[in-house]
Amino acid sequence: MNRKKRNLLLLLAATLAVAGLFWFLASGDSAQEEENGHDHSVSESDGESGRQSGVLLNYSSDNIKSVTITNSQAKYTAYVDSKSGSVAFKELKGYPVNENFMETVWYDSVQMIYQDIVATTKDDGYRPEEYGFDKPSVTVKVTLKDGHSYTFHGGKETPGYENDVYYVKVSGDQNIYVCTLDSAFFMGDSYYLSDDIFYRYDTESDGKQKSKIRIGEITLTGDAFKGEFRMKPSTTADMSSPFYGFSYRVTSPVSWPVKASASSMLVYDLQYLMADDVAVLKPTAKQLKAYGLDKPYLTLSFRRNGKEVVMYGSKSEGEKMYVILKDHDILYELNTNSLSILHQLTPENLYSINAISATMEALSGIKITSASVNCDIAIAREENSNALEADDVIYTYSVTKNGEDKKYSSFIKLMKQLNGSSITRWNVKKPAGKPMVTITLSFFENIRSKPEVIRLYQYSDREYAVVREGLPVNTVSATWVKQLLADADAF
Repeated sequence: MNRKKRNLLLLLAATLAVAGLFWFLASGDSAQEEENGHDHSVSESDGESGRQSGVLLNYSSDNIKSVTITNSQAKYTAYVDSKSGSVAFKELKGYPVNENFMETVWYDSVQMIYQDIVATTKDDGYRPEEYGFDKPSVTVKVTLKDGHSYTFHGGKETPGYENDVYYVKVSGDQNIYVCTLDSAFFMGDSYYLSDDIFYRYDTESDGKQKSKIRIGEITLTGDAFKGEFRMKPSTTADMSSPFYGFSYRVTSPVSWPVKASASSMLVYDLQYLMADDVAVLKPTAKQLKAYGLDKPYLTLSFRRNGKEVVMYGSKSEGEKMYVILKDHDILYELNTNSLSILHQLTPENLYSINAISATMEALSGIKITSASVNCDIAIAREENSNALEADDVIYTYSVTKNGEDKKYSSFIKLMKQLNGSSITRWNVKKPAGKPMVTITLSFFENIRSKPEVIRLYQYSDREYAVVREGLPVNTVSATWVKQLLADADAF
């Protein structure tokens, strides 16, 4: 039942209470009300439909000791936790739960109105199965602090009414009522358990929720990976480093930048991942196999707020993926439409696709040579006195090629071509022979004193292998190399 409908029912209850005000005053004994188990003396009749309505249950929630709910999905015993003061279920103790849903059945078990009385159990031809009382859809037993208790049963949904309206029978009462029952009465674990997958990792020592989620090192294994694929945050300030500007770098099986968009999406998934549903609480081996988690397709280990988290994931099928955390016993369902990249993690989706990446502001020179091209570019810079702040150093750049002044905008175009290389083959063997193209990057002294040399070897008719010190050998297209040499020659 949605909140709007519930508010309308509460308004109706209030109206009925006002209508019966003089009756309550006349009775003058609230203690007697608690002894009666339920009360429907306050009623109104709808002259057109012939329906009569009134108050069926009218107890104070402060007097509840426990509420036991039994439906087709589960059996719960609700009570008020002495430490938190919140409604809790004994069967879900220690698990993350949605307390608002629990409170719904707690309060609705003692405050209920009926919309009509349709029959009695003493009527000729009365059959419990006609109303669903042979196999109740829900049975609720309420025990009060004074030892008194009562039970009501929900049967079938009542035809001719809105949704969530059921036949209701209270123990010791021969009448069969028409009442609204919140959907919470009929739910199981997947409804009451929270969708907060990482609930154990995000609390401070004082129990408060952490305001910021930090993701550290990430290790991926599984069917899509050969061995361990390790990633760690990249925080280098060295502008000459091939990892500069990337938030993550791969450290195993090779050293390589993680694509900026991919690392951003993966970190986002791991920070804000919430389940769409709880599939199973305390899954058996058979259930783990049914959900593809007996032999997980993906194992993801990572640091979350300094704590080690291990999550197992199934292969995504359609729009669903299932995950479970190590040493936890809640199996969650994820909708892949709400995921950024978690459902399609592969090395190819994570590695940066550019064979070469150089930071323009770090370069003092670039030399590109081949059998037909000799391009020697020098970059000079001067501090700009118009800097906004004293410690905000801004430079003005000038460029020459083979000693001849050139426009800096032309240099920008050449750098876009250099950094625009796309890998065609990953981690290949270094070809034999001599390099066909040599690229030498020089850096300003405050950044790096030693130049970096990049060599391009003929790999096939359509590809060149890129060899850089300490990095895997990847190939790029011959078309890209041809355009780079053309831009360098025309610079």
